[in-house]
Amino acid sequence: YVPPHPWNIDFPHLMLRAKAVKFRKGETRMRDKVLSSTDLVGSIAGIPVVSQIVNAVNQSGFGRSVLDKALGVHPAAPIPSYHSDSGRKRVARGDKPGLAVKATPETRGKVALFTTCYCNRNEPDIDDDLAAVFRHNGIPVSVIPQERCCGMPKLELGDLDSVAEHKAANMPVLVRYAKQGYAIVSAVPSCTLMFKQELPLMFPDCADTQLVKAAMFDPFEYLVARHK
Repeated sequence: YVPPHPWNIDFPHLMLRAKAVKFRKGETRMRDKVLSSTDLVGSIAGIPVVSQIVNAVNQSGFGRSVLDKALGVHPAAPIPSYHSDSGRKRVARGDKPGLAVKATPETRGKVALFTTCYCNRNEPDIDDDLAAVFRHNGIPVSVIPQERCCGMPKLELGDLDSVAEHKAANMPVLVRYAKQGYAIVSAVPSCTLMFKQELPLMFPDCADTQLVKAAMFDPFEYLVARHK
């Protein structure tokens, strides 16, 4: 093997290939597999009553000691709380019926929110506030009713099979909104990047993925386009 010229090396994709090889060899630590399963952890920890127990344990010295020994999470590392009153629920409750869809040359006038694992279960106020900003500006907001993790944590782990599984679960729902004229936004930049760049690169022949790519916006990108 002759490596390419050093100035032409695609370092991110070389790193991804190395991670994928490491994962397929079974050299990935269990803690990384657990911590990258964000939607599974969030769905369990976000169950009413369970969320209160999880938060109490995570705030205790004993609980942090267990996390340190089991998963290598340092006792002093900040850990977000889990909420049973999810971002998806809050955004739905704050709906403002009757907002007219007003298209512009750069925007279609209505938004579908991909709530993300983190915002939905750990900081639902972010989803709620973002939807409030859009609605304040006269833009109707719908919530993606079913979503899996965007796949970025598994991509960073080199678990490409899980990335494909998450993509297969998300695309049928997202493409339906794209075809109905919605812009799709998420408050987490890496989630937006996953749908706007990484998945289209991984699945260039998937028409649905390319449609979702075209419909995907960073929230501030959309608001600036709207302002113009």
